[in-house]
Amino acid sequence: MSYGNDDFVPIVLGTNLNAYNMARSLHEAYGVRTLALGRFAVRETADSQIVGVRAYRDFQDPERIVATLLEIADELDRERPGRTLVLLPLIEFYTNVVLEHRAALEQRFTIPLVGQAAADRLMNKTDFYRTCAELGVPHPESVIVSPATPLDETFGTRLPFGFPVICKPSNTDTYPRVRFEGKQKVYLVPDAAALRELCARIFAAGYADDLVVQEYLAGDESVMRVANTYSDRNGQTVFQSLGQVVVTEYDPKMVGNNNAIVSIRDDELAASIRTFLDGVGYTGTANFDVMLDRRTGLSKLLEINLRPGATSYYTMAGGGNLARAVIDDVVYRRSQPLTVTSRERLWLNVPYPVVRWFAPEPLRPLLRSARRAGTVHTLKYGPDMSWRRRLDVARIDLRHVLDYVRYAKNRPR
Repeated sequence: MSYGNDDFVPIVLGTNLNAYNMARSLHEAYGVRTLALGRFAVRETADSQIVGVRAYRDFQDPERIVATLLEIADELDRERPGRTLVLLPLIEFYTNVVLEHRAALEQRFTIPLVGQAAADRLMNKTDFYRTCAELGVPHPESVIVSPATPLDETFGTRLPFGFPVICKPSNTDTYPRVRFEGKQKVYLVPDAAALRELCARIFAAGYADDLVVQEYLAGDESVMRVANTYSDRNGQTVFQSLGQVVVTEYDPKMVGNNNAIVSIRDDELAASIRTFLDGVGYTGTANFDVMLDRRTGLSKLLEINLRPGATSYYTMAGGGNLARAVIDDVVYRRSQPLTVTSRERLWLNVPYPVVRWFAPEPLRPLLRSARRAGTVHTLKYGPDMSWRRRLDVARIDLRHVLDYVRYAKNRPR
């Protein structure tokens, strides 16, 4: 089966849920089939008619990735020359590879990705929070810990905020490759002694960049929000979609991932994000994690990813199409007014009974209202539901249900 149409071919780097997010959005907008490249074939994109997967075991090697992409460009040009080959990295590792090898890849591909200078400024959380402060955008109060910071008995005793605190790596490119017992994406630390021990353990494991120690904004999913955006080639924000997290992942190895989101409207938060993006001259897709500070009522930016979020299909539930914003800009060169989604609907990555059972009490009225307006499950796409595909999706749902049963006992309710 062929990919794309007479005008463009979408090639995504990544084969997981995010690949299906983009493939489905592109199929709904243009009726095209997407090519997905990665290390493994996974159930989320298996047996699909709208995305074809090519898996390469050595796809952790940047040189191999670039060589493969150039070979695919030759293949697609032989098949039908003159089309725009749109390259979309959907995982942080692939984003960094494309940024580092952009000069070679841009000879063959159109790459709707922020420039290297802005990426360097934003991908490191230390610089991200500094940029927020410069632009006057609300963000959590933070202290930076480097590998050279003395971790003596006074460390952690003079923080400008109290315990418990959040501790997380500033460099989310190198940290995933570090291995040690008890590793998590983000840590909630109860006191100074535990903070000293954690920082020492992370640095001893080989992590060589900053750690961010941050005020803990207390709350369950009811204070967690997300945003997905697109800024055009002129550095202007043209698409925004905000979401209220309803249920997060319970598996400790997957903390930080979301499995149910209600698309919402929040003009103040939308304005803050637009100030940030336009202030740095951002181009391309972006994904923000946001936390509501109950003490002040401010929504504070926690971090940015230079790609669509893994749960970005909630933007479709909200009434927008992130992929369309990208293609209309870089392929069809259409001028786009600012679109901010406002429809309140429920996006799911797990069966609804799981969401109903585990949603925090404060969010249940919103959940019921959004469900009445309609629900969307990324993987349940009518035109792509062969019997094999239905079986794949059923297995994914069952795996999620079992994970919640397994880990729920470790989570306070």
